[in-house]
Amino acid sequence: MNCVLCQLPLNLPWGICSQCFQHLPHCITGCGVCGLPLFNQQQSCYHCHELKPNWQRLIAVADYKAPFTKLIYQFKSAQKTAFSFALARLMFLAWYQQRLATGIARPDIVTCVPLHRSRYWSRGYNQSALLAKHIAHWLAADFQPHLILCNVKKQDQKTLSKIARQRNVASAFECHSNLTGKTIAVIDDIVTTGHTINAVSKQLRLQGARYIQILCLCRTSL
Repeated sequence: MNCVLCQLPLNLPWGICSQCFQHLPHCITGCGVCGLPLFNQQQSCYHCHELKPNWQRLIAVADYKAPFTKLIYQFKSAQKTAFSFALARLMFLAWYQQRLATGIARPDIVTCVPLHRSRYWSRGYNQSALLAKHIAHWLAADFQPHLILCNVKKQDQKTLSKIARQRNVASAFECHSNLTGKTIAVIDDIVTTGHTINAVSKQLRLQGARYIQILCLCRTSL
């Protein structure tokens, strides 16, 4: 197996060599809830006041910049599904660092942001589900890729304004499982405005979820 970045051979099948790993970008220290930059840690987060997150913790590997921009594009749009192991490992390591630093709870269930069936059929896979499967295994958690359903075909979020994005996903998701007292980890590749994961988290809370963690590869700055 070769490193997905420099293509040099790997001794261990982790997907990214130690040299490339050391030069990967990281997130700017930010709000522990929404993940956006918070330069004065003594002040409350303006973005959280505006969004009112339905989740409790967001963990991101890095800001949305090179080389993640290219890796995620290839993973989602160029059928490079083999990248899922390397990318999921980075997400797991980010979660584990938070576990050591803050004692964040291990989730009972790992799920993912769903795709509408029409998008799933056109792409052939849900990239977030591929990531979530690895992460659930490493966390010894129950993997439930279909816990959340997307029954409304949405417009592509990246083509919409911030207000339109919120409206676009407001009623797109459903959850019908009893989650009373459960800790849930929701996996997504990129979080931008947060409206999609907020709509997903709302459905989980309605079913009784006690604590919701969002785990993503990249958190974009607004």
